[in-house]
Amino acid sequence: MKDEKLKISVIIATRNRCLLLKKTLESLTRQSRPPDEVIVVDNGSTDNTKKICESMKDVLPLLYIFEERKGISFARNAGIKKATGDIVCFIDDDCIADEKWLEYMEEPFIRDPDIACVGGNLLHIDADKSLIEKLYSIKMRKRRSSLANPHTL
Repeated sequence: MKDEKLKISVIIATRNRCLLLKKTLESLTRQSRPPDEVIVVDNGSTDNTKKICESMKDVLPLLYIFEERKGISFARNAGIKKATGDIVCFIDDDCIADEKWLEYMEEPFIRDPDIACVGGNLLHIDADKSLIEKLYSIKMRKRRSSLANPHTL
């Protein structure tokens, strides 16, 4: 790999999930290859989303945008319009980025200038649970949601 570096913009669309968003933002502070810009698009939150973003501006190059039109596509497009990076990476507001996430995202673009898009694996938050625990959790969620309609059990 060359000693080249591209500018990376990270876009996070969020709505009323400030506590989860804070964990996502904290995970971006631990990147082996830090983001050049983090754009949080608030899609009509009524919680402390803006306050959380303001509190993270000292540790991340963060831009906060309020998008009143509801919907993930409006939020992501608003972020893309403001992004200045060579690469745009999306992460959801309930995800924790692996410490090498941005390093891994940048590498293919540096190796091959014809690369247009890359993706990666997502691990569910229960990744450390045993198979039995996962199956039990799935069954219990199904049962709880079925309580309102006993014919779906």
